[in-house]
Amino acid sequence: MNIEKLVDPIFHRQKCNACGFYTVYQAIPAGDRATDSCTHCGHQVEIAWHPEIKGVFKNTERLLRDMEEILPELKELKNPGDHILLD
Repeated sequence: MNIEKLVDPIFHRQKCNACGFYTVYQAIPAGDRATDSCTHCGHQVEIAWHPEIKGVFKNTERLLRDMEEILPELKELKNPGDHILLD
C-alpha cells in the first residue's frame, strides 16, 4: 500500500511569463516534481522539487519585500488571484 503525504500548497509572489503580471503563484509538490501555477491566468510550469526550493521562494520574497520601498504596489499581492502590472 502506498501512502501519499498531502502537502499544503506554497504561495509565493513572482512575475508570470505568460500574462506579464506580478502575481501570487501556487506551488503544489508531488514527489520530486511540483506544479507552479499563476493564480491570475492559470499558467502552469512543472518544476523540480527539492528541500532547498522553499529557501528559493523565501529569498525571492525577501527581494520583493525590499522592492516594496520603491514599488509599494507589490504590497497588494497578498491573496491568490491578486495581480499588478509593473513596467
